Amino acid sequence: MESNHLPQNSIENEQDLFESFDLERFWYVLKRSKFWMLGFVMLTSALAYVYVRYTKPVFSSESIVKLEFESEANVLGLVEGVNSQERNEISGEIELIKSPLFLSRVADAAKMDVSYHVQGRYLTDERYRNSPFRVSYKIINSNFYDIPFNLSFGAEDSFELSYFLNGQEVKETYNFGDDIKTTNFNFLIERTEHARSGDDNIYFFIVSSKENQVKTLQNNLQVLPENFNAQTIKITYSDHNRYKARNLVDLIDSLYLEYTKEVKNAAIEQKINFLDRQIESTETKLSEYEDYFEQFTIENRTTNLGKDLNRTIEQLSILDSQRYNLRRNLNDLNLIQRQVSEKGAISVNPLLIDGLPNSLGSSIIEYSDLQQQRELKLGSYNETSYVIEQIDLQLEKLKEELTDLVISYDEALEDQLIQIDRRRNILESNLSQMPSMGTEYGKNRRVYDLQENFMLQLQTSKMELEITRAGTVTKNVVLSPASLPRTPVEPQKALIIGAGFMIGIVLSIVYLLIRYLAHNKVAGVRELERLVNVPVLGAIPHFKKENLNQTSLVVKKDSKSSLSEALRTIRTNMDFIHKSEESTTISITSTISGEGKTFVASNLGAIMAMTGQKVCVVDIDMRKPKVHLAFGSKATNNGVSTILSGKSLVKDAVQKTPIDGLFFISAGPTPPNPSELLLQKEFDKMISDLRKKFDIVLLDTPPVGLVTDGRLVMKYCDLQLYIVRADYSKRSFIKVLNDLKATGQFSKMNTILNSIDSTPGYGYGYGYGYGYYTEEISNRKKVASSIKNFF
Repeated sequence: MESNHLPQNSIENEQDLFESFDLERFWYVLKRSKFWMLGFVMLTSALAYVYVRYTKPVFSSESIVKLEFESEANVLGLVEGVNSQERNEISGEIELIKSPLFLSRVADAAKMDVSYHVQGRYLTDERYRNSPFRVSYKIINSNFYDIPFNLSFGAEDSFELSYFLNGQEVKETYNFGDDIKTTNFNFLIERTEHARSGDDNIYFFIVSSKENQVKTLQNNLQVLPENFNAQTIKITYSDHNRYKARNLVDLIDSLYLEYTKEVKNAAIEQKINFLDRQIESTETKLSEYEDYFEQFTIENRTTNLGKDLNRTIEQLSILDSQRYNLRRNLNDLNLIQRQVSEKGAISVNPLLIDGLPNSLGSSIIEYSDLQQQRELKLGSYNETSYVIEQIDLQLEKLKEELTDLVISYDEALEDQLIQIDRRRNILESNLSQMPSMGTEYGKNRRVYDLQENFMLQLQTSKMELEITRAGTVTKNVVLSPASLPRTPVEPQKALIIGAGFMIGIVLSIVYLLIRYLAHNKVAGVRELERLVNVPVLGAIPHFKKENLNQTSLVVKKDSKSSLSEALRTIRTNMDFIHKSEESTTISITSTISGEGKTFVASNLGAIMAMTGQKVCVVDIDMRKPKVHLAFGSKATNNGVSTILSGKSLVKDAVQKTPIDGLFFISAGPTPPNPSELLLQKEFDKMISDLRKKFDIVLLDTPPVGLVTDGRLVMKYCDLQLYIVRADYSKRSFIKVLNDLKATGQFSKMNTILNSIDSTPGYGYGYGYGYGYYTEEISNRKKVASSIKNFF
């Protein structure tokens, strides 16, 4: 029952490991990730700041224009879409302002053909109406539109002009006021009142084509309805220069009002034009319907779909009958073909023969007659007689001819059947479309009649009101003139920096969660207690010192360090678990190398020896021995391998250490067969000899997750210690420990967590201070009591 129960606990532990949130592990990962998380936040915030710092601000100026429409369409008695007409008028005005024709007038009035810029350290800035020079131009070669011409001031009145021609940079020096004539362009560059002496900035100007000027205006201009009920629109223009944005909006407002005045002068003809447009639109619709009726008649060759439906059904019935007869003839032909191939008498309905081609029918009759003649001759002749052989030859010849005729006629019938199926599919398709076609035809006929009546009304109204004024008269007013923007609309500094900060926090959280989910190593005592099915004797804090071997002996007599106190706690707990007056053998193992079993063995042995006991640490790991390194000794020729092979005695291999009462036996020379040596009786004798000479024997075994040597040694021990290293041993290693416990062979299996973080609040936190011996003994007794209760 116990062996079945323990694996179930292991499964439950693994499920709890992945399904529940481990606050202890999360806190551990958080501490390890805090600098990375802070780095993410600082990096994204810095990137956001750099973006804001080195992005040119965009300013937006806007105005509101009220559109007033006085529609007299009701005078005509035409109330069709009066409400929607107002919306259409507003949309039309918006499209008018955004049209290339109108924007071309804006570009001409704003003199946007030449733009002046100055190059900064990282960004360029447009010198709007404050350029230190002015350019008059004539572009001869259109390729020189929309390209930059660099200009830098020289001594006195000179300047250097540079540009690229066929991929090569051209530089020339001129004086202000000189006529610059080339085969591609003519320039006249003059100083302005904004020029100053000693100006060492690098300027450039661009002569823009008309298309590029309009495109620039379209990209930066936005015209939207502000309030449909109030008939107002908002005109917005965005630019890197706030003054340019304001001036362009002002210019667009004034040009739009002027443009509408021009439109008003032609209003006298709008009524007739309105009626003409309506008549033209109606005529177009009537023409479309007439084309539809004409096309319908051509495609369907009728306008009476009911009659066509009955005729189509009759044709389908006829085709079905023809298809049935063809299939029956095909079956009869197949029967004839089988009878001919079997060399038997052909039994065919005479009516069928009448329906067959003459050549095929006569061949069938001839073949049948010859068969009957053969049957009659067989009454007088043998099968091998000359007469019968001649008849057989005739039958064979007729059979070949008959077979060819049957195949040819079969193919003809198949072609006829395919043609019938094709016609039938066409008729069925037409039949399925006829109801919907009839509905559509009737609907269009009704709409056509309505349009005809409407057309008559329009023509009557036009004749009666030909000289009456009609249409729309606009009275537009600028409600809110263009404003000078004070703050840029983009980049929005607070929003972008805040977004960068939040993105950094999100990335930090994602990074933390990824590390939390990817963290598959044992980190703390409480986590280890949840995973294992054996008692946890204690935890050893991480010990780090430069130039110190990983397996070195670090404890000293009367030491009050946290590491020494932890080892004393483990020693006390072991006394409660296994209290014996005789010698005690303890195995110390782990899953893989590097988890600190040799470190624990040597330092735990030293702590035990300091109590006056005689302790010997034996290096059973003959593949990778390290015990001699812990005590600062060199490898010797006498050790466990020589004892087990009979080449030396135990007393010859025992070596002293700097600590009184502590001895060790190294692994000796590496043998080719460590596992076989442990199975020999010499190993039993070695353990027996060590028990006689020492109070405690610590066996440093190979990792049980790599080789089986450790399991062989653990059977001889009174206590089995399993070392798990914090932030090194994977949680999957715990399965090896639980499997060992589940076998039932190791009743005194215990585990120790090594190299744990001693930071307060996580991992190792026993609270031992220097000199607090009473509190230490009390805590040890509590831990030992809980371990005894476990057993």
